Amino acid sequence: MGLKPMHTSHSTVLIGRRYLEHGFLEVAMRLFVRNPALVEKRDWTRLVERLMERHRIVDAMRVCEIGGVPVPCAQLLALGDGHLRRKDFEEAIRLYELGDADRERWARVVDLLTARPDQERRAIALAARHLVDQVPEVELRLAAGN
Repeated sequence: MGLKPMHTSHSTVLIGRRYLEHGFLEVAMRLFVRNPALVEKRDWTRLVERLMERHRIVDAMRVCEIGGVPVPCAQLLALGDGHLRRKDFEEAIRLYELGDADRERWARVVDLLTARPDQERRAIALAARHLVDQVPEVELRLAAGN
């Protein structure tokens, strides 16, 4: 007498939880991804927390998407702040984009970039994307003659 597929799926998720408790994140993630509909939000959230503790950002973002749980913006921004203090612009910018950084953080990045002449294009691009207010739709229609 074999296990029914539904029981197997539930037991797979149960075992995934146990692996998560023991810190085996790779195995837990693999088991959860096999049966995403059966995994509870708290399990996905805990997995994201543990991945973030290990700075496994890409995996954490993937788990947020699959599990439908919020992106840990505060943690991403804090990590980005640390990279910015160390002048690691690439990683700071990446983390700020993932964490949806506020205008103040982007202004700090641009300020630091403009202290270096070789960063002119990057500073302009970031300012255009994150600091310069978008032209209101009404002005766009007027400019187009509509």
